[in-house]
This record gives sequence, C-alpha cells and structure tokens, in this order.
Amino acid sequence: MLSEGATAPSVVLPGYVDGERERVDLGAALGEGIVVLAFYPADFNPACSMQSADLGDLDLFTMQKDVSVFAVSPDSTYSHEAFAERYGLRVPLLSDLEGEAAAAYDVELETEAGELLCQRAVFVVDHRGEVVYAWATGDLEERVDVDPVKRAVGAIGGDETALERYRLGVERYAEGRAAFTAAMADYEDREWIPARSGFEDAEPAFAEAADHLDTAVRFAETPAFETVADRAEEKADTLRHAADWLGESADALAGGRGKQGAEYRDDAERLIDAASDLPEPPESDAFTLTDEGIESDDSVVVDPGEGDRAYALQDGAAAVASDLAVDDVEGDLEMDVETGGPDADETGGDSTEGSSIEGDTVEGDLEMDVDLAVDEGDDASSQYGDGSDRYGGEESERAGTGDTAGGAPVEEDAAEAKQDASGETGGDGDTSGDTDVEELDLADPTDGDDDENGDDERANWDIPGQ
Repeated sequence: MLSEGATAPSVVLPGYVDGERERVDLGAALGEGIVVLAFYPADFNPACSMQSADLGDLDLFTMQKDVSVFAVSPDSTYSHEAFAERYGLRVPLLSDLEGEAAAAYDVELETEAGELLCQRAVFVVDHRGEVVYAWATGDLEERVDVDPVKRAVGAIGGDETALERYRLGVERYAEGRAAFTAAMADYEDREWIPARSGFEDAEPAFAEAADHLDTAVRFAETPAFETVADRAEEKADTLRHAADWLGESADALAGGRGKQGAEYRDDAERLIDAASDLPEPPESDAFTLTDEGIESDDSVVVDPGEGDRAYALQDGAAAVASDLAVDDVEGDLEMDVETGGPDADETGGDSTEGSSIEGDTVEGDLEMDVDLAVDEGDDASSQYGDGSDRYGGEESERAGTGDTAGGAPVEEDAAEAKQDASGETGGDGDTSGDTDVEELDLADPTDGDDDENGDDERANWDIPGQ
C-alpha cells in the first residue's frame, strides 16, 4: 500500500461518469483539490447487500465542494454501468482492466483461483497531490469506514492554494464588475438589449469568482486572510444574483413588460444595497505567503469584531473598482421629460406640471411624465384658452399619444386649440398661431420625428406595452 506522505501517482483509465463512458485523467484532479480514491475488488461483490453497495457511503463526498471522488475496480465500464444503476451511485467508476492503477498504488490482489483483483483501499490526497490518509485490507467483505476519511478531508488546508484561488477569484470578480458597470450604463440609457447582454456576461464571471473565493476560504489556514476571502466571496455571490435580476429586468422592459421589469429591478436593488455594505476585495498583491502563513500589507486592516465590515482598506490601497453604477440610477422607473427655457417655471405652466400618461401607454408601473413649459414671456393658460384640460376636457379619451401634433403652432383661442387623444384638432378653426410648443426630444423607447407639415406621427410611436 502507498504510504502517507507519498506523492499520489497519476493514471488515465476508462470510466463510467454521470451516465457516460469517458477516459478519466486522475492527473487533472490531483493537485487541484482534494481527491478521495477508493479501490474495491469488483462490482456486485460480497460486501454489497440488496439495499446498498459497499461504495454507497462514499457518495456523500461527491456533494462536497473541492472534493473529487473516484472508485476503481478491474471491471469493465459496462459492468460499472449496471452497478451504478442498480444502487444509484454518483461516484465515477473507473475500469482498471490491466491492473495499472492497483500496481501504482500497491493494492494488487490475486485470489486463490488466480483471478487478478485489488484490495479494498481508500486514499485521501490533498491539494498538493500528497497522500494524507491511506487504508487497505485484503478482506473482500469488509466495508469502508468513512469516519476517518471525513476527518482526513476536514483537516486538509493550505495557505498556498488559498492565496492562488483568491488571486483567480479577484481576477474574475474584476471582469464581472467591468461587465456589470457597462451594462448599468446601458440600463440607465434604456438600451435594454445591450444591458441584458452585459448582465448575462457579468453573472458567470461573478459565479466563477465566488467559487474560487469559496475555495480560498476552504483552504485558508491564516484566520485574517480567511476573513478577507469570505467577505469577498459573499460580495461576488450577491452581485451574481443582482446581475441575474437586472438581466431579467432589462429583458422584461425590452418586451414592454414594464411592471415585471420594475419588480425585477426592485429585487436587484435590495441585493446591491447588501453588496454595497461589504468592502471591496483587495488586490492579491496585497498578500504575501510566508513561513508563518499569509501576511497582508499595511493597506489591509482586519477586525473580526466589525461583522460584515471585518476588514478595511487604508487610503490609497489597491482594490477592485468599487463604483456600483446602479447607485446612480433613479429609484423609480419613470421617464421625465421637461421642455422649455431656463425660466420655464415662471411661465405659469402649473396647469400641465406633473401630468402623466399611465396604464395604456406603458404596461404596468412604468410611467412617462411629460412636463411642458411654454416659451419665456407667454401665459400658460393662453395655450389652452381658459386653462382647461389640454386633451379637450374631462370627457375626452386619453389614448396616451401625447401633446399637440408634431410641434405645430397652437392657436390661443381655446375652442380651436383643444385636441382629442389622437392629436386631431377639436374645431374647424385655423390652427396657426405665433406661439409654438417646443419639440420633445424623447429617448428610447419613444423615438419619433416631428413632421414640418404638422402631421401627427406621434400616434405611431413604438412604446413598450401599447
């Protein structure tokens, strides 16, 4: 049997993995994380019962992060398939038909009949590729005791691996933040499709960052560094979920589902608020591996008594860019468009201030508030005669098409200036006058052009939800 402290040999064997037959290179797993390698004499051997297989207890390790489990026997992959299906095993089963792996780990076994098998054995290999636990027996009916295996797995740590995983995590975190910030800029500009694409790029970057940082926490032996890695993992995971919700929000808004988009947005903002309370991950070069563990430079101050803010960066310390673009976005999903000169507030335009087009215009809670102010020096009430409703009074139907047609002049005579919701004039009179309503420059999603002939093209605006 290979002794503890030895370097685990790497072999390539055919195997039955997740319902598929494939070649498995143990060298790809050794040195990356923890490996549990179990040898057993044969499929359907005497240690199996009608209810369970002798490998069933090792299945629990397949659910542990950073732990890879492999089982090896001299059986074919077809026998492995029947064995796995019979007992519902998730452990990858490798076929050592030539006894190569059994010889490398020194667990060969030949029966009295001359049949070549292998001993029942378990090896736990740490992230450095070193065997830290070894057990073997020639009794084919003896089952594996998983308790010492659990203890061996739980005792494995390593600052060197922790620091390397932290470096990878911070790199992926920075990529996620760059994609997230660009996506938020598009989101603010109501460029829903590019925003959705950007959030879809940010989410997997944050997810991979969280995985690497979680591994750093798992292997870290220096408490202060473990605290930093743990907070960084939490922040990456929180922003991953925020990117997911914001992507859903952008997708909903692109499809005209305003209410749904707002709900996703609210969910994302709560997550971003939580992420904002967490400090930014320091750059990996702020840490150095020494014989005593992982030491940080003076820029990183760790205080476990501070809860979520367990560490802080001193002024000038290198950290991943911390500007969360969503912090600058207005809290509600409204499009407020104000027109008029610098003294618009003095024109008496209170009769139109705060008017909104809701419901039928854009689905759900998304509103478009259009505040109109007249040219300096004109009386606001003269625009609509006696100051009555600009759509033609309370009985007029408001279809959500907006103001007077195409920026055409408005007659001061109220009877001739009133319009219905379709933008048509309410009387036979001349619609010419010497006071114009300024053209509205509405950003996406309402992009219409004014017609010099006064035709109302705003009726054809492509407003989501209409």
